[in-house]
Amino acid sequence: MKSTKKRALRLLTLLLCVMLLAGCNTPNAPTNSQDDSIKDSSTVKQYSFTIGTSASGGAVYGVGAGLSQLLNEKISGLSTRAISTGGAVDNVGLMERGEIQLACNASNTNAMAYNGELTGIAAQKNLRGIVSLYPSVFHLVATKSSGIESIADFAGTRGAVGQSASASDVYTQHIVEGAGLNYKDRKDFEPVYADPSDAAEQLKDGHIDWGHLPLGVPGSAVIDLAMSGAINIIPIEGEYRDKLIQNHPYYVPYTIPGGTYGGFDEDIETAACVITFVADESVDEEIVYEMTKTIWENLDEVQQIAASLSWMDRDDPCAGIGVPLHPGAERYYKEIGVIS
Repeated sequence: MKSTKKRALRLLTLLLCVMLLAGCNTPNAPTNSQDDSIKDSSTVKQYSFTIGTSASGGAVYGVGAGLSQLLNEKISGLSTRAISTGGAVDNVGLMERGEIQLACNASNTNAMAYNGELTGIAAQKNLRGIVSLYPSVFHLVATKSSGIESIADFAGTRGAVGQSASASDVYTQHIVEGAGLNYKDRKDFEPVYADPSDAAEQLKDGHIDWGHLPLGVPGSAVIDLAMSGAINIIPIEGEYRDKLIQNHPYYVPYTIPGGTYGGFDEDIETAACVITFVADESVDEEIVYEMTKTIWENLDEVQQIAASLSWMDRDDPCAGIGVPLHPGAERYYKEIGVIS
């Protein structure tokens, strides 16, 4: 009888141990750290976007690539990729076809695209602003040997006007129209389609008389050209500039401080177009809010991407942006009190 009781007690003890071990190893009872991990991974929404910029190696491309990297590092679930493109006008077409969702665009192109003023492209009412980044300052650089001293002197010359169908091409058309010049029919002067770095090389080699180099200040290409002592920088000033901005209100006046470029000790009056960060309206409001917030809450890091970004102003974050704000950006700006 005693041995039977002992065997029953051992069997009961063994059964209880098995039950306890099974309870400890059940997948339905995760540790606190496992539970937290599961919750975190399931609540982070994933986003993947492509950012249109400009030609590889250009200033806009560099800024777009830098922003992409910063946003990816700071925002969980966000993956962006900056790609080289033909520039702002190309970006509009890429966005229309759904090939990109974000872009670093010139403000003039934003406004013209939104209003249906770009040749061959329907009005892009889907375009929405996020933030204004920096002014692309108009540097009209002529060789001294050309004898050019004003925009009117471009008549009968050979000049670099930007890449074909780029924002720079549009800038140049607007600038020269004030002098009654139109280069699209090659009647008034011969246009050369080249980006700023290519234009600078052609100026050095004497292949062109002048070039329009829209750049942040200081522009490295202009610093290099000024060292030769063989260039003039043609101002855009007075009534001429007033009329330009009146006709195209997405441009802004700009003064290049004296001493910025070697041999130019006096201030140089000119104009600028604002480089902006924009989105398609279909991009989710919440992620645009997070991107906008991240840019402004990490402004010191943003401004390390390029010296030109020091122009960014928390009190006027969308200066000259050219299109309505994206609801996500608008929500952030209302939240911090810079718009009502």
